[in-house]
Amino acid sequence: MDPIKIEKKLIKFQAIDGREVELEAVYEDTIPSGSSLGTVVGFHGSPGSHKDFKYVRSKLDEMGIRFIGINYPGFGNTLGYENQGHTNPERQNYTNALLDTLKIEGKIIFIGHSRGCENALQTAVGRPAHGLVLINPTGFRHHKGIRPVYRLEYLDWLYGILPTFMGNAMIMRVYKAIGFRVKTGEEAICALRSAMSMSFENQIEYIEKLNETDTKKLIIFGGNDHLVEEEIVLEKLEKHDGLKHFRFEDSISEEEKLKIMDSFSRKGASVFVAKDTHFQNKSQAVLVAEACGKMLETA
Repeated sequence: MDPIKIEKKLIKFQAIDGREVELEAVYEDTIPSGSSLGTVVGFHGSPGSHKDFKYVRSKLDEMGIRFIGINYPGFGNTLGYENQGHTNPERQNYTNALLDTLKIEGKIIFIGHSRGCENALQTAVGRPAHGLVLINPTGFRHHKGIRPVYRLEYLDWLYGILPTFMGNAMIMRVYKAIGFRVKTGEEAICALRSAMSMSFENQIEYIEKLNETDTKKLIIFGGNDHLVEEEIVLEKLEKHDGLKHFRFEDSISEEEKLKIMDSFSRKGASVFVAKDTHFQNKSQAVLVAEACGKMLETA
């Protein structure tokens, strides 16, 4: 796999309390000079980073498509900041400041994984988007990975009253115990707080706005997802107009893949794979990358 190409930009954006925040945004950019084919911009989960998309990015590299992987502050690459807000309005201010600085030309696809799907969706509405890809998206209500909610609220409260070194050690143990890969307590608490501040049903207005555009869509989710239930994603699909739905038990044949690709001549597709887990950014990376390529080929 090709080495990751890390870039840095000093950006300024507004926090929700009105403060101006200045920091060095760290992001991946495979072709800083741009690609005539188009650009895919990735929004990671919580926890997560640009590495969420390393398998997708590897295939995009082969196809000559530029990939930009955004890193939200506090998740191990871009540094966090004092009184950081993890709500979507503040995350979007950060996103827009970075994308404004990059001045990306040509067709753009926004791609999100898990928690990052909300920000991919909102960015696709706020900026010209040729395509939108949602991998293992969250829905309009609390999924099993963050229930019961009081558990998260208690951990956040406990972290706040403990000395920093104790709080970091505590939250690290919790996240590692439930199988998440986190390197620091800061990364873990950022993941917790961003999970607590999702928009849920407020996403509907963005979906409705995107339905009025020609933006192509791919929504892909799995039946063996330990964090988000199938029915929660199906509720979300009901709000997306014009998608052709595909259901598979296991692998996707080349013949079926062609049918999925054909859907991008219209609005796009939703794809369910029963055996897949929450990490289709790995298991379906080739399908996702090829879908991006097909979207970029369409007018």
